Amino acid sequence: MAGEKQEIEADSEKAVSTAVEAEEKLMDEKKLPFPRATITNIVRKNISKGKQLKGNVKDEMNLWVAKMIERIARKMNSQPYTFVNYEMLKEAIAPYENIQNINAERETLMKKLKSIREECDLIITKIDETHGSKAITLPLDQEDLPFPKATITNKLRPHLDSGKTIKGPVKKGLNLWLGKIVSRVAKKMDSYQYAYIDRSMFKESVEAYEAVGEIELEKERIIQQMESMKIACDLLIMEIDRKFRI
Repeated sequence: MAGEKQEIEADSEKAVSTAVEAEEKLMDEKKLPFPRATITNIVRKNISKGKQLKGNVKDEMNLWVAKMIERIARKMNSQPYTFVNYEMLKEAIAPYENIQNINAERETLMKKLKSIREECDLIITKIDETHGSKAITLPLDQEDLPFPKATITNKLRPHLDSGKTIKGPVKKGLNLWLGKIVSRVAKKMDSYQYAYIDRSMFKESVEAYEAVGEIELEKERIIQQMESMKIACDLLIMEIDRKFRI
């Protein structure tokens, strides 16, 4: 009796399902890529028994499968060969097979991008710290100056805006600092194991000082690049968080 009852219920559910499907407006089967029954049979094998399968779902699935074939074909066709083989097929379908792991992939990508952003911050901080550590204190109480006061002032003025006042500590500090630089260069030239000092030794000794301006510009460029990379990372993180979700 129980078996007969279950069979009757199953037949009833099937009848209702068929009636519902018949009531829906379906596409002309000639316009579908595959026979409707082909898609329907595959879907029915993978859904709960007795569950209604709406007609528009069957048609949408039909069209969608054809679209999937088009995507796979385009992917294989992008290879620079006169044939498509099994390896190309595996490569083309691999992203779809990996869809279940997309959330883990999203987390990994976001973690890496955040790490890159943090590294950019560290580089910027390091450059700023190095720049700040350059500040030195000159012994302004020193009376003996290496250069005549007027000479330093006169050489400084043409490179400042007209009417700009030069404070006393600037004149004295620059005087003392330039004396220190000349001493360093002289010691560098003296370090060569020769009985003379020539122009090539002088050029090599001042080379590092000549490069300072270029190095400073390069540091500024690096900071700008790091800031741009941070912005790019932020944008990518937002895009990945939005798109890599299922």
